[in-house]
Amino acid sequence: MNQKDRVLALIESLKRESEAVILVEGERDCQALRKLGVEHPVEKTSGRRIFDNLSFLKGKNVILLLDFDRTGCRLFRILRTELEVMGYKPNLFYWQQLREVLRGEITQIEELSRFADDFRETM
Repeated sequence: MNQKDRVLALIESLKRESEAVILVEGERDCQALRKLGVEHPVEKTSGRRIFDNLSFLKGKNVILLLDFDRTGCRLFRILRTELEVMGYKPNLFYWQQLREVLRGEITQIEELSRFADDFRETM
């Protein structure tokens, strides 16, 4: 399976996750996921104090999907640790898999939208 097929398969799998809430860094990340057809609630972590009210995560499959650059990796570690300390079990699968598949070619979630046309063709 080539890189694009693997990314598209991961996106398709992400769309089928149950009870998911996806945490991203910013608005463009949200827009990219919408363009790819992801309909789960997407919450931005930038510009807000995410740990002030986590009630919207209770009972949800919390998927961390932050950028793969230095800032995103740092934020990923912080969110993962804080969520675990608070009793949540964040879903790290998609971040880890996309990071491995893309290997620095794409460093921001918003760049995934370039796969949108390919994704529509496979539907």
